[in-house]
Amino acid sequence: MKNITLSIITLCFLIFATINTNAQNRKIEGTITSAENGKAISGITISVKGSPEITNTDKNGKYRLFVSDTLKNIEFHDFPTMAIKNRADVSKDIINLILIEKELTIYDIPLDMLVELKIDNIEVITASLKLQNIDFAPSNITVITHEMIENRAYQSLIDICQDIPGFDFMIFNDGGGEYPTFNMNRGLGTIGNTKILIMVDGIIQNNISYNWSLLWTYENLLVDIERIEIIEGPGSSMYGAQAFTGVIHFITKKNYEGVMVKPFYGSNFTRGIDVLLGKNFNNNVNLSLAFHKYNTNGDGGLRYDPANYFHNNLYPDTILADYNSEGNYITNQPNPIGGEPIPDGFQNWHNSISMRAKLNFKNTETGVFFWEDKKGIGSYLTAYEYKITDDKARTASRGYHVYMNNETNINNKLSMHTYLVFRSTNILPQTGFLYHYKFPSLVKSYAAYAYQAYIEERLSYILTKNTDFLAGIKGMTSLKSPRIVSLNDTPNNMTETQSAWNEASAGNGLNIKETNPLFVVHEFATYFIWNTQWTPKIATSLGVRYDNSSEYGEILNPRLSLIYKPEKYIGIKLLYGSAFKQPSIFELNSEFRGNPNLDPEKISTYEIELFSSLFHNRVKLKTNIFYSEITDFIGKVPDATMPSGERYENKDKFFVSGLSFELNYKILTNLTLYANYMYLQGKESDATEWSQIDRTAQHKINAGLNVSFFQKKLNVNCRLNYVGKRKAQSTNTWLQTYEAGFAPSYKKINFVISYKALKYFEPQLIIENMLNEQYYGIGRESGNGFVDDYNYQTNVNPSGFIPAYHPQQGRTILFNLKFAINK
Repeated sequence: MKNITLSIITLCFLIFATINTNAQNRKIEGTITSAENGKAISGITISVKGSPEITNTDKNGKYRLFVSDTLKNIEFHDFPTMAIKNRADVSKDIINLILIEKELTIYDIPLDMLVELKIDNIEVITASLKLQNIDFAPSNITVITHEMIENRAYQSLIDICQDIPGFDFMIFNDGGGEYPTFNMNRGLGTIGNTKILIMVDGIIQNNISYNWSLLWTYENLLVDIERIEIIEGPGSSMYGAQAFTGVIHFITKKNYEGVMVKPFYGSNFTRGIDVLLGKNFNNNVNLSLAFHKYNTNGDGGLRYDPANYFHNNLYPDTILADYNSEGNYITNQPNPIGGEPIPDGFQNWHNSISMRAKLNFKNTETGVFFWEDKKGIGSYLTAYEYKITDDKARTASRGYHVYMNNETNINNKLSMHTYLVFRSTNILPQTGFLYHYKFPSLVKSYAAYAYQAYIEERLSYILTKNTDFLAGIKGMTSLKSPRIVSLNDTPNNMTETQSAWNEASAGNGLNIKETNPLFVVHEFATYFIWNTQWTPKIATSLGVRYDNSSEYGEILNPRLSLIYKPEKYIGIKLLYGSAFKQPSIFELNSEFRGNPNLDPEKISTYEIELFSSLFHNRVKLKTNIFYSEITDFIGKVPDATMPSGERYENKDKFFVSGLSFELNYKILTNLTLYANYMYLQGKESDATEWSQIDRTAQHKINAGLNVSFFQKKLNVNCRLNYVGKRKAQSTNTWLQTYEAGFAPSYKKINFVISYKALKYFEPQLIIENMLNEQYYGIGRESGNGFVDDYNYQTNVNPSGFIPAYHPQQGRTILFNLKFAINK
């Protein structure tokens, strides 16, 4: 540990010692095209005032120029800003412009002006379904760029969201049973976090039947992502169900041309490859293909485990229930391996694959996205009751969508956007686990299938120069199946099992067929958004959406925003939004605790956001304060008439409030610092005081430093996550008994170094959890498994089966080599 600390101190010293002597030149490049016909504009002169550096766009509209990093004391030329219609593919070193050719044919464009335009015009699309300046976007929105993904070496959405205020994780990249993950946003979330909406290029990704948010771990595809727009706050006024606490929107690269291959290898025999291919066949056609493969053996769950949920346990002496070789149901049989040690740890291997293909032709895009994810069951269950080290304890899921969208400009004021989408989300029948104390050689398996098709039509109309209107209509049909639960069978269709779990566990036999019903759900929605820029300093946005479902009825969700930016460097947003989470098929129809009369959960959120840009945009600050009121919260209540003794029910109100602060500071051209802080609290409807929310840290701090050297050939990134104490649920007996009801705080440091050794090659070293912090995520749901109650002789099946905590991985090292030729 001392050697590691000394190495870090030495590295930091070298970094800061080099900063002031490293003002190097950097390469700026891009493409200039015509807004009228999309063709390249050649002959545009691009220069830096007072510098000998000058270039012209070539026949393909491309330019390349080396400029000083400092860019100080530049006098700008007169520049026709009205000639700029739009900017696309804008990153730190790439500035593409679309110009109105009739206003600009041959013109000197000072490069520094392009840089200023890039800084002042970060544009987003998720907030209002149109491209707009982030300062006037009516939401609290964070943008993760492709450059950030590369420099920070993010491997998954979980890695990304750990650096963003408002997210808490119970289980991280390890398996979470048939659920994709367990996390919360702004103090709210259930199993699979059904309260946040995930989208890719505007297409919903949540599980169709169970509403779980998907694409959190290594099944996701990041290699072709241009940026990720993360909205924290309700979004149902535009996107409908599940946009309850926020929206995460992956936006892929447009018209990519080039080749990128990135193999990687690291700890625990982690290996895989990312590939991105793109080709422009002419000005109107582009084809891109992206591929991701990830495999790891995992560390076997051999981790910090203070209560021994996953270590030092013995097999039970008695098997309470089983079927013998003749198929007869038997009870209370001696266990031939009773009293012997249960293998330590848990299975956390992970195999995933994902592919995406897109074809763009003029104003139409068609494409397909496919992913499949298989992994060990992880710390989802207690190791003393379940065989979580067995190879058969695994989860498997699959999803895909195919789509076509078309954007047609009818005239210079009116445009239409059409989406046609078919998608599927499935729990594959390989998902299952085994018990120690009953049916020890028979797998309890799960399967579920769902399909969905929808058409969505949007109409955008520019009423005046400062006012625009958007109207949308959506029709959707879904085919949903409940979970098919079997013992000693892997069902291969949507409805049937040849060995129903309910019958087998009751002792009625192994081969009793059960057929589950299918549910067809029809949904209709219409929505409107009215945006007005009253003055250059004041803007408003009014939106409302009406949803009607054969499953949950009808609901209306409005939103309203007022944005005031009195000066270029400061502004304020006043935001109101509402949203809903529809009941899942499990909550509505489960025979154990389902309630077909459930209403959607609803939320109303009020926010104030203050933002500023100081010292010529070198320092950016943002403060957000929010207050949310949740009604019709779906929880569990006692019900003696149900097999489980409880049922789902809409409960009383719940309140959440919080504050976040964010800083981005470009200390030098080659040195950037970011930091953010989050504070959260909640209150039940009958409580008189606010308190910490279960499973959520009241205080969180994230910080990061990015520095580059040697004309940006060498890049070093270091990030810190500090998570304060997390309050345990009242049902989490172990934490209540041994940790005074709180999971301890933790801090984690991640380190990345990248070096462009040759023109097309860039090796990268990634060290996750650099200081080997021993920490865990707080137990999912109830966390009610109390390890002290287990006794291999006298109590082989104690009440509660959810671990009080989930141990997390120690230090890991990953090495990747990127080969890229971008045209």
